[in-house]
Amino acid sequence: MTGQPSDHEQIRQLLARFIQLRDDKRFDEWVRLFTEDGTFEYPGARLTGRDAIRDSVASLLRDDRGKHLALNAVIEVDGDTASVTSDVVKLRPAEPGGGTAFVVQTAGRYIDSLVRTKDGWQVASRRTELLGF
Repeated sequence: MTGQPSDHEQIRQLLARFIQLRDDKRFDEWVRLFTEDGTFEYPGARLTGRDAIRDSVASLLRDDRGKHLALNAVIEVDGDTASVTSDVVKLRPAEPGGGTAFVVQTAGRYIDSLVRTKDGWQVASRRTELLGF
């Protein structure tokens, strides 16, 4: 059976692209997942607009060799808006020079507000809550 993916599947794809593009440091593609006036909050920062978001995160993660894992997404769709909460774990290399072993650096939750646009689902806002903050 073929057809258009459901809203839930489109949102799951958006969330996966969000993590993969950011970890791959493809920030110009990544920031287009936000609306033009989107917001991104994490401890110590509240960024508004694509340019501010891209510039801050690109600088923050420039030398990062870690990996983000977003899990357990709870998706609630209401017409052309959706809210999503996902657990997040950030892994970092166990050894300073890299290698294949990783350890948990931090864990927390993403709280997202999404909107359906002519380009599909986009992030209107993402708030990151980290354990211990």
